[in-house]
Amino acid sequence: MRQETEGIVLSTTRFGDNRLVVNVYTRLEGKRGFLVRLPSKAGGKMRLSYFFPMNQLELCYDSSRHGSDLSYLSEAKLAYVYREMHADIRKSSVACFLAEVMGRCIMESEQDVCFYDKISAALRQFDTRQRGISEFHLFFLLALADSLGFYPQAETHPADVYFDLREGCFVSVPPVHEDFLRGEAARDLALLLQARNQSLDGFPEISLFDSSRRHALLQALSSYCRIQSGISGSFKSMEVLREVFR
Repeated sequence: MRQETEGIVLSTTRFGDNRLVVNVYTRLEGKRGFLVRLPSKAGGKMRLSYFFPMNQLELCYDSSRHGSDLSYLSEAKLAYVYREMHADIRKSSVACFLAEVMGRCIMESEQDVCFYDKISAALRQFDTRQRGISEFHLFFLLALADSLGFYPQAETHPADVYFDLREGCFVSVPPVHEDFLRGEAARDLALLLQARNQSLDGFPEISLFDSSRRHALLQALSSYCRIQSGISGSFKSMEVLREVFR
């Protein structure tokens, strides 16, 4: 059956001389893998530049897989042309990081139209924003956690000075395991949650932290997403963000 939808590119891998395997978070079917044939001559329907991380595409494909995990992508075009995302090293680094996180944390069966529409709009706004660039990815991780069902419990009491990364809540005594935040890291997470809850769209154009606190919070939220999603290993693109926003 012919299917048309929008999608956000997560990763691209070369497959032979003129083919790609592209993972896309689609609006209608969640994460999908596609096989793409690149044209041998210029001017074809498919262009390599379409498949940069976090590009937003209009897709046409056969939704029947016939036993295969991949569908052939018959047509693709840009749903939105970024003005700065790939030219600004800060924004392109954020895009690569977010694509990696989504690609690893989101399972193929997970589909959320509201989340798709929210992040699609947020990415377009981020493309041209001039303020709050350095902390956009922190709010994005919270939006992802919300969609996947493990948004941190923001309620705190004066005695709650620790955040349990396994249980997703603030507590007054340190957990018996090592996966928890304390001190400044726990306070900064509470501050980030408060800022998001007070924002109309969840992506406020503000800068709350210096580079050291921002990276510590990024490490904490990345660990939280990995623990809650059940994946191992760090996100490789995270160190690039540290260098770019130091």
